[in-house]
Amino acid sequence: MFYGNKKKDAFKKGQALVSAILEKIGIQNKARKKFMVKIFTLFMGLGGRYNFTNMSRYGNYSEQTYRNNFENPFDFIRFNKSLILENCSTHRIIAFDPSYIPKSGNKTEHIGRFWSGASGKSLKGLEIGGFAVIDIDNNTAMSLEAVQTPSVKELKQAGKTLVTHYASIVIERKETLESISEYFVVDGYFAKQEFVNPLIEQTQLHVISKMRKDANLHYLYQGKPTGKKGRPKVKDGKINMKNPDKRRLRMCYQDKDTKVYEGIVYSVTLKRKVKLAYAEYWRNGKFTGQYAVLFSTDLTLSGELIYRYYKGRFQIEFLFRDAKQFAGLTHSQARSESKLHFHFNTSLTAVSIAKAIYYLPVEKHLRKSFSMSDVKTLHLNKIIADRIISNLGLDLNCKKINQVYWDTLWLGKIAC
Repeated sequence: MFYGNKKKDAFKKGQALVSAILEKIGIQNKARKKFMVKIFTLFMGLGGRYNFTNMSRYGNYSEQTYRNNFENPFDFIRFNKSLILENCSTHRIIAFDPSYIPKSGNKTEHIGRFWSGASGKSLKGLEIGGFAVIDIDNNTAMSLEAVQTPSVKELKQAGKTLVTHYASIVIERKETLESISEYFVVDGYFAKQEFVNPLIEQTQLHVISKMRKDANLHYLYQGKPTGKKGRPKVKDGKINMKNPDKRRLRMCYQDKDTKVYEGIVYSVTLKRKVKLAYAEYWRNGKFTGQYAVLFSTDLTLSGELIYRYYKGRFQIEFLFRDAKQFAGLTHSQARSESKLHFHFNTSLTAVSIAKAIYYLPVEKHLRKSFSMSDVKTLHLNKIIADRIISNLGLDLNCKKINQVYWDTLWLGKIAC
């Protein structure tokens, strides 16, 4: 994943990048600005658990200083928006997906039982609703903001359901989301009236999602008005999803494994017209019997782009994976909502910053897969090496010492 001269100081570049964005979004306090630069850098290379005690061991501040700064609010969505606009292509979509966070303790705010996809059941813990921007041209996800989900008990007291809660937090952030992209992509769980219709009515976003394989869809009536009283005829026969009429759907995309058919249809579930992208999966020239029913509320969007955008949505899963495995997303020892919010977003933002430093600047034809493991190894090695150099009072201007120093930083990386 790393190219060119190994001695190129990407660390200074990263600090300069973060500092520039902090100034741009109006962070004037020098102490706060310095802390944010340090914490993002630390989250890319902290060894062991990501708790306040361990942060004080590897970082530059005391445990209490970390606790105090995590309590103070920070505008992550504005910071990440600036990071995305400066480093990603203009071909972008927005993805949203909840993610389960294991957590024990009855005093933690919003603790409850949430669905864990990995376990296939509801478990005690926390949940975050993650907003991410998917760069279609670079095929990667950058975090925008993670919002903690209230427990089911708290939602009932507020007269909400999980679905209406998800819709409300999207609507609350509509101005920021609309300024980044008009397409909002979610998985099949969100293909519900309570989610889709409020977004269409109250924002300028178009929803792209996936329907059940037995979705209740109808062809549109294309004939002349009947002349009878009442509402004009809209539906003209239910679509057999296992064998749709290819004369009424147009093939818009094909590769060696997939054929995509498009058409405007009527969804009984959503009670509105949608653009259908019906994807068939092929192997060795034969239809496997597997298909996906994708849709967009933008009736002008091509079926090919609906298919590409929905595939691109999966990049948010890699963002969560990297944050959980290498940036301590699930390690927070805090219990208050403010500290948890800061921790979750710092973890996800650290992965995005790593991509902006080490991945996106590399030309496409030279890139390998992004490796957060390598970034963490590099930054952890630097933390240890800098501590040794400082304690021994060694001079990095010495050519031999400088060479050993940089060779040490690359020790243990998978890709060189």
